[in-house]
Amino acid sequence: MKKSSTALKYSIGLDLGGTKLATALVDSRGNILEYNKFPLEINKTKSPQEAKKKVISFMQSACEDYKRRYPTQTSAKNFMGIGLASAGPLNIKTGELIDPSNFKDWKRFKIVQELTSALKKINWQPKIYFQNDAIASAFAEKWIGAAKNCKSFVVVTVGTGIGTGVIFNGLPCQTEGMGSEWGHLLVDVKGMQQHKSMITEHTVEGIASGTALLKRAKALGFKGSSVEELVVENEQTTQYKILFDDMAWALAALCYSLSMGFHFDKILFSGGLIKIKHLYWEQTKKIYSDMIRQRNPAFLAPIAVAKAGNKAGVVGAASLPYLLRN
Repeated sequence: MKKSSTALKYSIGLDLGGTKLATALVDSRGNILEYNKFPLEINKTKSPQEAKKKVISFMQSACEDYKRRYPTQTSAKNFMGIGLASAGPLNIKTGELIDPSNFKDWKRFKIVQELTSALKKINWQPKIYFQNDAIASAFAEKWIGAAKNCKSFVVVTVGTGIGTGVIFNGLPCQTEGMGSEWGHLLVDVKGMQQHKSMITEHTVEGIASGTALLKRAKALGFKGSSVEELVVENEQTTQYKILFDDMAWALAALCYSLSMGFHFDKILFSGGLIKIKHLYWEQTKKIYSDMIRQRNPAFLAPIAVAKAGNKAGVVGAASLPYLLRN
């Protein structure tokens, strides 16, 4: 991305996760002027329709607040647009979420159209750019992070779900607005054979995501309601160690498959569960290295934590107007 050497421009980034909405006002050099994060608490809503309205309302309010408090930056002269990133599956061409993993029973939701309509009610019609959250994180790493000199790389987001932002030969790995959903890679053959009707539970996301950790922990007797509580309890008992061992194996298998398919310059990790990486990180790297070396060491890629950190998604979202503006 070419950085402006003259007057700075500005954009708003919206990063929609399974449990939170992160927002930021960002300048054309990738600097965050202001960052905010709001818990969505969608699980407390009565229906998918109510949850959708709540999400749109949060995004509308956030954008309206930035517009009111930063009139110069959001003026027609200086404002580039709004970038919206979300977990998928989704279609960036149609602006739709398609049975999104993070939002139960949402089916097809024209999120860009709904946000556009909401902003029109406050007399604002900026261009909205839409992208998979993991690919947005990858754009952030290319812009201001650890992938500045990389041509082919991936950002794996480990959080409520598992996202994969694949950039191959400089371009996002998508076809007709969809793709890069490698978190749904099947890795549990025995489980697939035994439970054919629950195929999603045998994917990387079905084993290594925050949602999966909690679900599998409860099957072992865990009574808590958050990954943070699970981590605390894990320090007191060995009962849940198997969950983090399985997580490491699933993530290593994901890295192996991606490496053999794309031969990356780097594999970068981001997302909310980076904060508990002491439970799976070193094991993941070792298993991945052992796997690749058995097949062909030439495909081994360095694995590191993404430099943009937990704000990669929202910074990447804010980069979309600069990358995609005609």
